[in-house]
Amino acid sequence: MRLLVNHQTDPAYNLALEELLASESREDMLMLWRNDNAIIVGRNQNTAAEIDADFVRENRIQVVRRMTGGGAVYHDLGNINYTIIAPGRQLEQEAFSRNAAVIVEVLRSYGLNAAFQGRNDILLDGRKVSGSAKCVLNDRTLFHGTLLFDTDLSVLTRALTPDESKIASKGIKSVRSRVANIREYLPQFDRETFFADLQNRLAEKLGVFPEAIPEKLQHAAEILAQQKYRTWEWNYGSVMAYAYNWKSRFTCGGVEIGFNVKDNLIADMKITGDFFGSRDVAELAAKFNGVRPERNALLAVIASVDIGNYIAGINPDEFISLFRV
Repeated sequence: MRLLVNHQTDPAYNLALEELLASESREDMLMLWRNDNAIIVGRNQNTAAEIDADFVRENRIQVVRRMTGGGAVYHDLGNINYTIIAPGRQLEQEAFSRNAAVIVEVLRSYGLNAAFQGRNDILLDGRKVSGSAKCVLNDRTLFHGTLLFDTDLSVLTRALTPDESKIASKGIKSVRSRVANIREYLPQFDRETFFADLQNRLAEKLGVFPEAIPEKLQHAAEILAQQKYRTWEWNYGSVMAYAYNWKSRFTCGGVEIGFNVKDNLIADMKITGDFFGSRDVAELAAKFNGVRPERNALLAVIASVDIGNYIAGINPDEFISLFRV
């Protein structure tokens, strides 16, 4: 098994690199990598139902969808990710613990009480420090997981706490767990020294030398990231229809919007409230039907109308805030 160490921290690039390794490489390998602040959404989830969009935007947290299933997770540089590309179509549940065994063994080499428990988690003294997911590409199985070393758990909690009344989603919901940082158990390490030491221990365990990512593969990953992992369609688009509703009070009065999303487009938009206006608000609502629920697309609609004619006293930013994007 090869041991690759990826020092790039762009989540779109890193997930593209994973896909290329799984789909094109015929070798067994383990890769270590980290992401800058990001929410990584499961393949079958409704992104909008998983995140606090206002918090995410204000804190410049990237949102990227991965290939594997499971729930949304928060990444920062205090979290180390591992990717294992394994032979065959490993569809049985036991494949999780079998492939994560090398990670568990290395954690135990630090004197930690690490154990693989449940469906796909690694625990220290009953507290979750790692979750994992998998998928099959070209008759190869990709396993990947997190290792919470020094992640800002307050941001993790806040970024992954959407308002439950916001979206009636049909996507797979995330399951919250009691989590911990490994650094609580290994205070002698900081983020960088632990990342380096983990590489060394894995290399010794596997009997190999760490390798950098080949330049040709880096170039291909950047292309795939631009074509797929940085697009709205991949990261926010959903094959599942869902309903959205949100209301707020402004100086102009209370305003509430509601709509369905079908094929990634707004449908059946309605605007209600105790506001005043000189034109029928149904006319304004109709302008949003057929539009993607994406900030730039919504701003383009607002720029084309004088919203004050429909809702007297509201400004475009206030109205856009109702969409929480």
